[in-house]
Amino acid sequence: MTEWGLFPFNTTQISQPNLKTQLGKIQLTNPLGIPAGLDKNATSIKGLFKTGISFLELGTVTPFPQAGNDKPRLFRIASSHELINRMGLNNHGAKTIGKKLKQWSGNGIIGLSVGYNKNSNDPIQDFLDVITECGGCADYLALNLSSPSGNRNFELSTPENLSTLLQKISLKQKDLGFDKPLYLKLSPDYEPTQLNEIISVSLDGGVNGFIATNSTISRPVSNNPIYQERGGLTGPYLFEISTKTLAQVYAQTKGSVPIIGVGGISTAEDAYTKIKAGASALQLYTAICYQGTGLIKKICSGLSLLLEKDGYSNITEA
Repeated sequence: MTEWGLFPFNTTQISQPNLKTQLGKIQLTNPLGIPAGLDKNATSIKGLFKTGISFLELGTVTPFPQAGNDKPRLFRIASSHELINRMGLNNHGAKTIGKKLKQWSGNGIIGLSVGYNKNSNDPIQDFLDVITECGGCADYLALNLSSPSGNRNFELSTPENLSTLLQKISLKQKDLGFDKPLYLKLSPDYEPTQLNEIISVSLDGGVNGFIATNSTISRPVSNNPIYQERGGLTGPYLFEISTKTLAQVYAQTKGSVPIIGVGGISTAEDAYTKIKAGASALQLYTAICYQGTGLIKKICSGLSLLLEKDGYSNITEA
């Protein structure tokens, strides 16, 4: 229904004075957005912005169309409001998605999650090709090196390869005549020393911010056999793990770059915890799947009240 703008919606973006924030130079009417994975092909932009979010991340986009992994590839754990997915970055490809982006003329901040084709011989070139085709239409670019669906992400996350990737992206953006803010999406499964190294290399390479975090390959202790399914787990179990990563990123960067907090947020209290841990903005996905888009307004209202209760005039003070 989102493709036709028929999703249940608010008539405007949710805007309360104490919720206004920013990602670097990007101004946001409120801190809530939707991460990559929900609108993979830029088919639902209009409808999703009518839910009240202030930013939407599309994709992940690869140079060529790909069908993703075989089905079944998405598993609901209704008892705990969790999901396991191994979608495999299915999308229509950069050329098709780029055309849709060029036709979009509405309000709202658009992020573009950039990835590579599963059978690519040159993943780094794939990132450059997607940026060439679609990057100019986005407000920021997100590098997806941490999806459990990607079978070469560990290889790309090594300091040497990450440094090379960032250097080539910087040169490509200069060649294309734009300089979009660059965000690196982090895994919650990195060891602390590995995460520290990735952050350092990223900052040296010109990354403007981080997204903390992607889904996790870890699992709770449970007798439920569904947890044995391969893929990334999202929902409440991810909350503590992702928030710990977020806090580490904030501590290492000393708040010098914006961080988008994502992972297990389902209440205003969860959102506030992420903000207090160092997030400048937030993304919701799994909770929306279970509770509907009305959750966006509910969290914004609750977050505003929590800020007032603690004496903050604006979310950036928290």
